[in-house]
Amino acid sequence: MKSIKKFDAVPKLNGTWRYLDDYQYEGMIHGQFLLSDVHHGKIKEIIFPDGFKLEDFTIVSVSDIPGTNIVPEPVNDQPFMVDDEVMHKGQVILGIAHPDKKLLNEFIKNIKVNYEELPAVIDPKKCLDDETNHFGRTDIIDHRTNAPIDPNWIKHHNVYYTPHQEQAYLEPQGTIAIYSQEKKEMFVRVTAQCPFYVKSGVENMMGNAVDNVVVESTEGLGGAFGGKEDFPSLLSGIAALLSYKAHKPVKIVLERNEDIAITTKRHPGRIEITTYTDKETKRIKKLDIDYRLDAGAYQTCSTVVMSRGILHACGGYDIPDTYIKGRMFRSNTPVNGAFRGFGAPQAFAAIEAHIDRIAKDLEMDPYEFRKVNIFRKGAEFPTTQPVVENNLEDCLDRVIEKSDYFKKVEEYKEWNETHADKKGIGIAIAYHGGGFTGNGEKNMKPKIRVTIDKDAMVKIYVSSTDMGQGAHTTLAQMFYEAIDHPREKCWVMLPNTDKTPDSGPTAASRTIYIIGNLLAKTARKIKHELGFDNLEEYVKNHQDQFPKEYFETFIPDSSVVFDDEKYVGIAYKDYSWITTVNEIYWHADTYQVELIKSWNVLDIGKVVNEKIAVGQVEGGVLQGLAYGTSEYMYKPNFGRMKGFTDYTLPTTLDIPEIDVEFIHTDNPTAKGLGEVPMNSPAPAIRNAVHFATGVMIDEYPMIPERIFTALQAKNKADV
Repeated sequence: MKSIKKFDAVPKLNGTWRYLDDYQYEGMIHGQFLLSDVHHGKIKEIIFPDGFKLEDFTIVSVSDIPGTNIVPEPVNDQPFMVDDEVMHKGQVILGIAHPDKKLLNEFIKNIKVNYEELPAVIDPKKCLDDETNHFGRTDIIDHRTNAPIDPNWIKHHNVYYTPHQEQAYLEPQGTIAIYSQEKKEMFVRVTAQCPFYVKSGVENMMGNAVDNVVVESTEGLGGAFGGKEDFPSLLSGIAALLSYKAHKPVKIVLERNEDIAITTKRHPGRIEITTYTDKETKRIKKLDIDYRLDAGAYQTCSTVVMSRGILHACGGYDIPDTYIKGRMFRSNTPVNGAFRGFGAPQAFAAIEAHIDRIAKDLEMDPYEFRKVNIFRKGAEFPTTQPVVENNLEDCLDRVIEKSDYFKKVEEYKEWNETHADKKGIGIAIAYHGGGFTGNGEKNMKPKIRVTIDKDAMVKIYVSSTDMGQGAHTTLAQMFYEAIDHPREKCWVMLPNTDKTPDSGPTAASRTIYIIGNLLAKTARKIKHELGFDNLEEYVKNHQDQFPKEYFETFIPDSSVVFDDEKYVGIAYKDYSWITTVNEIYWHADTYQVELIKSWNVLDIGKVVNEKIAVGQVEGGVLQGLAYGTSEYMYKPNFGRMKGFTDYTLPTTLDIPEIDVEFIHTDNPTAKGLGEVPMNSPAPAIRNAVHFATGVMIDEYPMIPERIFTALQAKNKADV
């Protein structure tokens, strides 16, 4: 495990590394949106304000679109702009541009829109509880044995709710579109995870009006966490249309309050779980799950999020009889989309809370109950995929040892008997499949390009973007370490859709797992083909062969077979495993949960860059802890949060000590890392709250009001 410094560390520190808003182009004007201010309704009239020169503004609506008013997604149902019916508050009605940003904002603020308002669903719980409110698609994993239910088995039936979550990236969404009338070409500079997704979006918007769309990433991309996977397509499509009409470069950078209001968030979830457990053997014998997501006003990529969610919904447990049903529900709220974990955090939040509930009724320690039921080699996922390693159990045993779990359990029980303030400790286990689900990588056929110049400089062309996670440092490292080439002679180029092959999005824990391993394989292949010991010496002695170019396509393991319709087979070839123990201190006077320490043990296979990997885990764990303690978007009778004044992000004072350890690092394969740390911290917090207070709360996060209500109900029941 080598810890190579990020190649962009110094330019980021000295300010020379450019983010979207740092780019300037001659004649550039500013773009902005007119957004709907009703949740659901028909537009009757748009009235522009007096006192402005209307001709100085570039204004685009649905009628200006030369292509198709649909953002390309797994489900093509979201329009770029409203036609006549508004489906959610914050939906784009018009794109407007002007050279003066202040004047532009003033103009938009004074536009009046008259609506015929229609009924709307904006409360996630009401949305998810309404059986008639789903989009119609149902995905099922059916691993039932049809064995009769033993009357001696213990039944548990509970419903768990998870909230929206804001990605809270440092840099808000932004894009620049530049139309060349001479070339009939649209160039887009964008802060996005998936340049080729943006290219498809702009092509949809512009149709035959342009001959070519070129999308290039920014040097710096200030975080994304999934939030810049699909929304940049909508943003860039409207910017492109404005540039086409104005014949000038157009920059759109969302203000933070707008970004929070209209961009994609983590899907709220409702997970209903029924289990039957043999009280003699302590084994869970039967599991039924109804997994629901609030997709927002449109489906877009929610089908893919739901798919991954149900594939992780059983948790890391060997249960012989399993039935999992997944559905998407509609609300009149902005579209929900990708977020680190991609449907799995909702699943683990539910199943890991449920496991502690069973353990309590069996009068077992939560660790011991997990040990009885945990995945071991020879078990099966509900898709019939065999479990081929005991690494999840190894992670669990190691985190119990590291945290001194049993000693703390006894100490905290004794403390809690005599103190108003309480101490708690909670466990959760989780995993995450690497790469696209099922046949995704096979269908994607990701490609990479590598060039070697006459000075032995290696240039890597991949569409994977560096969002601050150090991806380009690690990708280069995987190539040059494979052939022992100097690090200063190997660089990942800025993704550009005209220069870079489509190696797929920066998503699904696939950047290192798919693209990085492909680069290492390519490096070894080049070395074998050319027959060198030292690439620099070889290039120096064979100048006539260079510059030289190589293309490589990812070829999946032929043994990986998955039925996408029936959910049978190998959904993911490799899984990363994680176990978490969280320690908390609960304050009886304020009902607040104070985070003390979080221990996390992971198996991610080969660790390429230890410092970057630890940083990824620390960031993911922190997001998971916030998901479990403070972050939510909607409050009844208040509505959607409007900014970071309302939306409670953890500060440096709220962050506990985070302990990270990797095991089984002798694995030759670098597996997925980005998402798995998000999956276990929240339920481990919930379980620690139960340990401390004695109440089981089945709705996240564990905010003081929720704990207060649960304790009040418990006290009444105890009387």
